[in-house]
Amino acid sequence: MLERIKKDIQSYRLFNETDQLALAISGGKDSVAVAHLLDELGVPFQMVHVNFGLRGEDSDGDEDFLDQLAQNLSTCLGLIKRKVETKKYAAERKLSTQEAARELRYNFFDQLYKEERFTKLITAHHASDQIETFFINLYRKSGIKGLRGIPATRDYLIRPFLTVTQNELLNYLSSANLTHREDNSNSDSYYLRNRFRNKIIPEITKELPDFEARTLASMTILQKEQELFSELIKKEITRFVLEKGDTVEIQKKALLSFPQAGVMLYQIIDKYLFNYSQCEQIIKACQGASGKVFFSDTHQLSVDRSLIFIILKCENTGQVLTVSGPGEYMLENALLTLNNTETTTFTDDPNSEYVELNPLLFPLQWRYWQEGDCISPLGMKGTKLMSDFFIDLKIPVHMKSNIPLLCLQNEVLWVSGYRISDKIKVKHDKHLYKISVTFEQKPTL
Repeated sequence: MLERIKKDIQSYRLFNETDQLALAISGGKDSVAVAHLLDELGVPFQMVHVNFGLRGEDSDGDEDFLDQLAQNLSTCLGLIKRKVETKKYAAERKLSTQEAARELRYNFFDQLYKEERFTKLITAHHASDQIETFFINLYRKSGIKGLRGIPATRDYLIRPFLTVTQNELLNYLSSANLTHREDNSNSDSYYLRNRFRNKIIPEITKELPDFEARTLASMTILQKEQELFSELIKKEITRFVLEKGDTVEIQKKALLSFPQAGVMLYQIIDKYLFNYSQCEQIIKACQGASGKVFFSDTHQLSVDRSLIFIILKCENTGQVLTVSGPGEYMLENALLTLNNTETTTFTDDPNSEYVELNPLLFPLQWRYWQEGDCISPLGMKGTKLMSDFFIDLKIPVHMKSNIPLLCLQNEVLWVSGYRISDKIKVKHDKHLYKISVTFEQKPTL
């Protein structure tokens, strides 16, 4: 087993002598076995542990056990630990306990990495975890990417034990009479992974003894196919996907030309945390009227006339600033400057306008678009809903909530960067103002 681990480390180039290594350790059988194996391999490392405080004295017992283990292992350089309030964190963020624990754990890892406490973090994932992950992703309707299993490397995370089975780790602990901690939640069938681990996979293995080995071999083939598939897809994507700052533009016509447009779209937007079911819905939306908007946990996707736009999810605060007269007014990243003037010098700058504001109009509001807003566009009679105005100007749907507006209640007087209302155009030589907007980081169109 040790020779196989050494070979995997070398073939995947997981780390070298200059790396500062750390091991994510819980105190359970897998991570404790890995700690002893690293010690036997003569690899210097630190241990990193998060006490989630979910099992009372048992959680503190895990921490005490690891303190002692760190002292007993000759190549262990110490234990870095943190105690967190997992249930409180979950309640505040409306997460499940499992999601909260994962988030807290990886936040701690990220912090330590940024502080340069390590360059590579080893996790104790093994071959049996691979098979469980395969079945979980199969159940969750994953594509090839999910079925290929856990990668050997991801950012600073490395997994040198993916070819080692859990039975091998257990036999290693037993033969050396090594102790570890037990977490009762590992037998709780509430968790999907535990149902696969403790019930489903063992039953299959009874009927097919070579099942695990064959499954791992199939996953290796899937990994290779995914590598080839990804390389070919990348070349195709460059033809019709364009990144402009924080905005991604996808040409609808080119996307729809593929026989499996939903699969192609998933290859593009999976990294923005959209799922395959959403991709199928987006393709249907592309074949209908524009204007549909979809959300992932982190991004917003909107279907426009000829393009699909993807931006970071931008949920403006709904903040409304009262504009009582001349001065500066900061709305998130948009600074409105309002100054009295006696002369007008018109320019081509769309972010600056000269207007006439009767004192009776004040106070005004500096805010973002709301349902029901209307405008009397310069040079036109009557009013128009802002939703129609945005369409007329061909402003993508994802931008309409990011354009600051100067308003009198629900009547828009200035669509910053685009148009003023006919009601504030300069007619006389009094009540003249220069209005302008500047952005700390201007939204990308």
